[in-house]
Amino acid sequence: MPLKSPLTRRLLASVLPVSMLLGIGSGAALSNPLIGQNMNSYGLPGGIDTPTAEMLPDGTLGATLSYSDLARRNTVVFQALPRLTVALRYARVNTDPEQGGDRRGYVWDRSFDLRYQFLDEDENGWRPAMAVGLQDMMGTGIFSAEYIVATKTITPRLRVSAGLGWGRLATTGDIGSTFGSRPAPDDGLGGKPNYKEWFRGDVAPFVSATWQATDRLNVTAEYSGDNYACETGLTEDCRRREWRSDGDELKNKLNFGFTYRMGQHYQLGGYLLGGKQAGLQFSVAMNPRDAAYPSGLESGPAPVRPRPAPSADPEGWSGAWASDPTAQPAIQKALGDALAKEGQTLESMALSANRAEVRIRNTRHIQQAEAIGRTARLMTRALPPSVETLVITSSEDGLPTSSVTLRRSDVERLENTEAGQIANAATLTDANPRPGDLVYTPGLYPNFRWALQPYFSSSLFDPDDPFRYEIGAEARLRYEITPGLLISGTVRQRVLGTTKQEGPSGMSPEDYLKDGRDIDPRTGVPRVRSDSRMYAGNKSPTIPELTLNWYAKPSEAVYTRATVGLLERTYGGVSGEVLWYPVNSPLAIGAEINHVKKRDFRNAFEFRDYEVTTGHVSAYYELGNGFLAQIDAGKYLAGDVGATVTISREFANGWQLGAWVTKTDMSDSDFGEGSYDKGVNISIPLAWGTGDPSLRRVGGSIRSLSRDGGSRVRVGGRLYETVRDSHSGTLYQGWGKFWR
Repeated sequence: MPLKSPLTRRLLASVLPVSMLLGIGSGAALSNPLIGQNMNSYGLPGGIDTPTAEMLPDGTLGATLSYSDLARRNTVVFQALPRLTVALRYARVNTDPEQGGDRRGYVWDRSFDLRYQFLDEDENGWRPAMAVGLQDMMGTGIFSAEYIVATKTITPRLRVSAGLGWGRLATTGDIGSTFGSRPAPDDGLGGKPNYKEWFRGDVAPFVSATWQATDRLNVTAEYSGDNYACETGLTEDCRRREWRSDGDELKNKLNFGFTYRMGQHYQLGGYLLGGKQAGLQFSVAMNPRDAAYPSGLESGPAPVRPRPAPSADPEGWSGAWASDPTAQPAIQKALGDALAKEGQTLESMALSANRAEVRIRNTRHIQQAEAIGRTARLMTRALPPSVETLVITSSEDGLPTSSVTLRRSDVERLENTEAGQIANAATLTDANPRPGDLVYTPGLYPNFRWALQPYFSSSLFDPDDPFRYEIGAEARLRYEITPGLLISGTVRQRVLGTTKQEGPSGMSPEDYLKDGRDIDPRTGVPRVRSDSRMYAGNKSPTIPELTLNWYAKPSEAVYTRATVGLLERTYGGVSGEVLWYPVNSPLAIGAEINHVKKRDFRNAFEFRDYEVTTGHVSAYYELGNGFLAQIDAGKYLAGDVGATVTISREFANGWQLGAWVTKTDMSDSDFGEGSYDKGVNISIPLAWGTGDPSLRRVGGSIRSLSRDGGSRVRVGGRLYETVRDSHSGTLYQGWGKFWR
């Protein structure tokens, strides 16, 4: 069948190259990666403390809590690619308070891991799966190690791994050294890759074997070269100072453990390290493809209604009805009511004897393709038979973004076929920003909506208090004056929580208020984020944001936004943005400028003295297979200049996961611990877990530290995120739901 649809050509052009590169296409030369059975204490597939060459199912997001008297490790792991596993860890190690650590005798450490499986197992031969990994590859490197490991399935119930490890994995039992001596860990600001240590110094073997005793129970034994020198007080083997001196040495190099699988997503385990130290761990792993309700719980769409024969409705086929001035209002009313039941708002409609265009706003379905498909079905039921051309234009915040054009006869003919056939028959174009024949649905504007709901906010990775939270009630308000012009705001009332008002650098709120300076006198760096806790702990209602927003589309591929008001909890001001984004292009380019002033810590409508103008030029590129690369370069809130690089992945069911790194001209010493900004974003659609269609999401950002360098204004409703769902990359990724 010829690929006459731009949507189909766009899909193949963007997805196939990446699929071939990653080895995940239908014709991939590599077989599927070896999937792990257990999560180790570091939160990755492995033995107990040692790694294996196993992977998680592609796209899996997991977390592990591991606890023993030696250390507590909290790890988030993501299978970013079929063969690439990444992990972010926050660990606590017990120390002697007189030798270092916090007031309770703990050292808190953030670490980052990478594992890549470069060779897959030959299930019918001798070849094992093989992987290379970097453990705690950045910063101070408390758990720093590197390894090369092979894993082989001996029987359906027995899997064995063996490898060579450096760093923590070679603190005892070494068999030699490679590439010279291993330098001491960086005890300074941290945050940078400790590449000078990688694969250097002593190297030691490790071995593990896992036996599947039952369908739920696995038993593991391993030999490890990690003797926990720092944690047990073997200070002569430890290259750091801040450790306990009263710990018990491990008796041997053997570890034993078990894991018990509780349902599809959960795992409980226990282990004994070196015949001395016992520990427990709990793991959870969720895969975007394993929804609780794979087919959803929403009601089925209305069936396509075939047109009657011309002899049965000669007036309808002739188009004579189009001259009746009452025809369109009646049709528009009936179609609007039907769309409302499907969670769509019919904003406007243009109707002639053989063509109908509707502009819809999707308020229910996570995939825009599902909203378009249900609209097409309803159009066949509401329109007279002479109408052959159906145009469905998606609208976001009053912006017409894209138009899908279909022949009605194709919709009737292909209803019970695969979605790819209707995709091949469809044409996707940029929406016309100013069609003159559109008629707005009566009573649609102005429109006031509000919602009252609970909120939960949290703060992670603070060494003094690793987990802070706040729970309360939140009212969201939205008043649409005309298409593209709206007022939005949020009011919050705290109910309970552990967050409280605190000044930066250990200052009390009272001392910081007396100090009154928004510039750190030690470094000269504006306190744009380091005093963010001064905005916490409010017992009275707060207004996190209250803005007037104007969206416009001056040409078919150009979008604009102007926002004024209280942009976020910390800043208020003016923000302007322009975005070039053709509907069938993988590339988008935007620019944003903001002039903001710092808000008062308590009074919602008062400001402090600090103000700044910031701006960025941004480039977005869809790599295919759900991957998106984004670069933002410009001036940040503290006046530093640099760039942010973000790589994210979105699945067809709406899961979004990504990571970013920001580097500016601010020096490491001025930035402080961490050296530069980095973190991950997680966004999971609520419908994935509940089965009920909804645009609501849960998730947020996880960053190691919140510093002043590399900070941007948090402006809601940025253009790329607003219009992307109805452009070809995202739209076509979810096209399989067109007939749902």
